[in-house]
Amino acid sequence: MGTTARRRWEELPAGLRREVARRLGGEVRGFGDRPGGFSYGVLGVAEIGDGGGRVFVKAVPGEDGDGYREEAVVARALPVAGVPTVAGRMAGRCETWRALAEGGVHAPLTAAGLGAWERGSLDRLAGVEGRWAGLVTGDTLLHFDLRHDNVLVAPGGTARFVDWGRACLGPGWVDLMCLLLLSRADGVDLEETFLAHPLGRGAPPDAVDAFLVALAGYWTHTAALPGPAHAPHLQGRRERSRAATIGWLRRRWGRPGRAT
Repeated sequence: MGTTARRRWEELPAGLRREVARRLGGEVRGFGDRPGGFSYGVLGVAEIGDGGGRVFVKAVPGEDGDGYREEAVVARALPVAGVPTVAGRMAGRCETWRALAEGGVHAPLTAAGLGAWERGSLDRLAGVEGRWAGLVTGDTLLHFDLRHDNVLVAPGGTARFVDWGRACLGPGWVDLMCLLLLSRADGVDLEETFLAHPLGRGAPPDAVDAFLVALAGYWTHTAALPGPAHAPHLQGRRERSRAATIGWLRRRWGRPGRAT
């Protein structure tokens, strides 16, 4: 797996470093970079003097900071105030199958360039994509970016989730699906693992299919795009997510009596 190119704490302007120290209430005595993820600015844990403890810090140039500003708003709003629904979070990103079915193109994708299964299932995919938002609903606070590098496990076994910039509201089983799909669970049967969990067993089958359709369209489109300059390996991660999602959906739709 590639490594995202990041800046060092010492590369931040001195005035900004002083402002961070002021807001945190003490001098930054040390800074440890953290691997994983795709943020390209400064990212790590600051050690604050005078008993200030340790604080997770991110910083990027102002012109590229919209996503980070949103993450800060979400973090302040947790647990639920000001958080969109899962459909709201994905708004504008789940149009792939309909665009391909209607016009044959969703740049840079073309219907002719899809895999054989996707081409043969395109009308069905487009139909489900058109109504997925009404099926995947709920009031559970979701992280919506659960993968191994966003979960910190303490020596005692306690797990803590970090990077809540994509938090939203929806059914609880959505985060379970995201964790399975995004964590490179090689050799793990995603369907069996999902159904072995109480959240998976209780999930409405049509809603699960609909969410997989939405994700499959999103990953199929983004996997066709080049990776960003600071993290070219992101394209590979997108392709793995696409393949895993399509594979899971094909298995579910391959069962007798699962017409949607």
